[in-house]
Amino acid sequence: MVEVTSQYKSLKKSLIFKFMVMAAVSLLLSLMVYVIQYQIQKSSVTLLQDNTLLAAHNTLSRELGDVRKVVQLLVADDILKQSDESALLEEQIQIHFVNFGLAAENISQIRWLDRKGQEKVRVNFKTGQAELVPKQQLQNKSSRYYFTEGMEHSQGEVYISPIDLNVERGAVVIPHEPTLRASYRTTSDNFVLDGLVVVNFDLSKTLQQIKSLSTLQAQIQLINGEGYWLLHPQKEKEWGFMREKSMLTLGNEDSQLWQAITQLPKSQELIASHSHATSFLKMNLGNKNAAGTNDIVVLVEADDSVQNEIILRSFIIALACAVTLISISGLYLKRSYRDQRKIIKARSHLEQEQQELLAANTKLQRYIKQQHQLQGELIEAQRLSSLGLMVAGVAHEMNTPLGGAAISLSNAQLINQQLKDKIDEGFTKQFLESSVEKIDDNLLISRVNLDKAISHVKSFKEMAHDRSNDQLVSFNIEKVISDLLLGLKSRFKASQVTIETYIDVKKDITSRPGVISQVIESLIVNAVSHAFNELDDKLIQLHVYLNQQGDVCITISDNGCGIDDSLRSNLFDPFVTTSRKHGHTGLGLYLVHEWVTSVLNGKIQLVANTDLPEGIATKFKITLPIVQKSTVS
Repeated sequence: MVEVTSQYKSLKKSLIFKFMVMAAVSLLLSLMVYVIQYQIQKSSVTLLQDNTLLAAHNTLSRELGDVRKVVQLLVADDILKQSDESALLEEQIQIHFVNFGLAAENISQIRWLDRKGQEKVRVNFKTGQAELVPKQQLQNKSSRYYFTEGMEHSQGEVYISPIDLNVERGAVVIPHEPTLRASYRTTSDNFVLDGLVVVNFDLSKTLQQIKSLSTLQAQIQLINGEGYWLLHPQKEKEWGFMREKSMLTLGNEDSQLWQAITQLPKSQELIASHSHATSFLKMNLGNKNAAGTNDIVVLVEADDSVQNEIILRSFIIALACAVTLISISGLYLKRSYRDQRKIIKARSHLEQEQQELLAANTKLQRYIKQQHQLQGELIEAQRLSSLGLMVAGVAHEMNTPLGGAAISLSNAQLINQQLKDKIDEGFTKQFLESSVEKIDDNLLISRVNLDKAISHVKSFKEMAHDRSNDQLVSFNIEKVISDLLLGLKSRFKASQVTIETYIDVKKDITSRPGVISQVIESLIVNAVSHAFNELDDKLIQLHVYLNQQGDVCITISDNGCGIDDSLRSNLFDPFVTTSRKHGHTGLGLYLVHEWVTSVLNGKIQLVANTDLPEGIATKFKITLPIVQKSTVS
């Protein structure tokens, strides 16, 4: 008992140490879960930002591409290329500008300026209406940057100005109208007017569409080449350069990020990441010789709360993982402690149980030995029973010839006595010849019957010799079967069973004839005992032939009641029988299987019902080598 208590204390200390180690490992795993979960959520936000960034970039790129095509389509009309400057032509140009502007939803203004910057034709568009500006209200735009830069471009090129707000007479139009100006240089060689066609595009809807792509995790910003915001989640930060608020730039707010953007090559349309929550790309408006101010930066940034949410969510998941792992470890160690206590307690009884088990095992071995002896006795009894039945059959067959011989000898003795009695009285020659003839006939009948008896005895002796001799010999199988059936003849008569034999093997085989005789007898007796009832037309067929491989095949079949499917799988197991109540042990087919496989080196099988010919219920097939090799070295 003291030893068990000591083991309990040692177990408790060991489990406490294991719990501390498992808790440390759980915390380490939880830290790894935090890092992994943080990276997963960060990657998810980054992926969302990249997708949003690409969507905004595609929207803006598509708009710029449309702008270029619209301007080229506008100046391609032949009306602008007439040689005269009549009033009718001027009116036709105005109508062309009006119709073209009404057909394009985002055009806010179309102008044609001469080379000095003076507006010659101007059409304003608003809410689907066109306004043709009178000549007295036309303005000179020579001082505007988009005029000077547009005039520097050669004919055939479309110049796209930076995006700004529409300005009328020196003041920004309210509400703000984000405007993109595209111009086309016209010369007197090909156009009516030597100057510049300028088309103003209203980007309000485009910027609104881009802004609608923003989410809390991916807020879109548009920044011009000088760092001013064109689009920002905080509206008050937009258009600082138009509102004379030079401090409202990305460079002032985040100089490190702005430096990373400016260091990108010109027109670098690849996504770049600056921090855990910012992605951007830089695109050019498409002018070959434009300075950096012509760039547009598309920037996507997560809200400040997103980073805190990622950290909090990752921490909660890691904490839950740590609590779960530590709880599982505690439960596991608690169960382990309880199980170990049971093991220690059970071990204290193990020696006593081992002693009891040893005694029980000794007793069991004795029972097994007795069972083997009993099984051997049953096998021997089966063999003696078979031999006894054979003796009874031979005795019955010998009874008829011996009885006939006895009667014939008795008749001869009676005639001989009559002849002796006539010697004193006298007899005729005819009487003497008749008496001698009768005596010869009776002696002949006696001789025939005695020969039959001698033949039966000879067959029985040969069969008995075969049964007692287990050596390999060369023999005629037809003779062995004939001797066997002679001994079983009386049993066939008593059971009213007809046996048909087909022996197709005429040459001698080398095997153990006694064992083969015993096997065939057991199968025939098994069929007589189990296969038929009193009303059957009982038939057993015995067929011996050579198969294609040259082996001897022996089939024994009957037209009885057949064998139940439930018995087929274990038919050759010991003590399997359907007639135990009639005194059968169930060793018959087991012995047959052992003799065929172990002694004769052959195989035996119960033919499947599907392979049976019509009229046959059961069929056993035995395959033996025609020359059996000795297993004794």
